[in-house]
Amino acid sequence: MLDEVLGTEPAMLWVAKENPRATAFYLRNGFRFDGVEQTDPHAPLITDARMVR
Repeated sequence: MLDEVLGTEPAMLWVAKENPRATAFYLRNGFRFDGVEQTDPHAPLITDARMVR
């Protein structure tokens, strides 16, 4: 279903770095980390990492 929605267009998403299930799902679907990370001041213990495809 993800491929049907995204097609061949480039895509970007943010995933919690500490969420191995989500990270594994997106890696299996062709996404890769691009090195950009951010934290939300309202949730400073969670680091979000950007993934691109």
